[in-house]
Amino acid sequence: METSASQAMDSGLRTSSRPVRGGSLMNRSSTGRVLIVCTANAIRSPFVEHLLRARLAAEGYSGVRVESAGTAVRPGRPAEAQLVQLARGYGLDLESHRTRRLDESMLDPGMTVLCAANVHRRTVLDMRPELLDTTFTVREFARLLANGAETSGGWSELVGSASRRRTRGRRGPVEDDDLVDPIRQPSSVWSEFERDAVGAVEAVVSATQRIIRKDDAGRGPLIDAAPKTRREMRALRTGKTDDSRGDAMRAGPDRG
Repeated sequence: METSASQAMDSGLRTSSRPVRGGSLMNRSSTGRVLIVCTANAIRSPFVEHLLRARLAAEGYSGVRVESAGTAVRPGRPAEAQLVQLARGYGLDLESHRTRRLDESMLDPGMTVLCAANVHRRTVLDMRPELLDTTFTVREFARLLANGAETSGGWSELVGSASRRRTRGRRGPVEDDDLVDPIRQPSSVWSEFERDAVGAVEAVVSATQRIIRKDDAGRGPLIDAAPKTRREMRALRTGKTDDSRGDAMRAGPDRG
């Protein structure tokens, strides 16, 4: 279980300085809130939160506000040091993250909740059963979008399409949709976490790209291809193109 935590939404990454064609997206995208939930808000949810926010901003998509929280949190504690190092490789700064504990006041009607694991999804639905149609695990949501969820409208329509696909289809074991918890685990588990978290975020971003392209009346991509790798993300944030960095994923956990 994750042992410390992250702060939240105000330390997010800013929009890419690359030019956007076709005008502002703010008025063309359905606004909404996305809450990422894990246990301690120390590893899984803050990484997904910051990476998703950065990737959406890089694509020029302003339709959602991304936050994170944890179900079993000691409030105000920092993110795990190893995660801070890992995130730095993607150009993300998690130094100012502090824990937020999930409570009912954070769960607004109709908001999207993306959970690290099914156990967190059950906790959310115990608090707000009415969020059944808009609460997923991160990997489940990504899988549903990758399988062709409709993108004819904005964010809320995208979420609704994923929910409908979930009710129609059948899948494998629910554990397949969980993000592994890498705390105090060897480097191989951290690598698995990184791979699955980044892959899920990319699937979500790909779906929003389809929204953006349709919103632009078929005129093609609104911006240049956004960064996807650690090196590309860091270059976007720092303006540097070298690949010198410490690799948190190979070093093993910082805390026992």
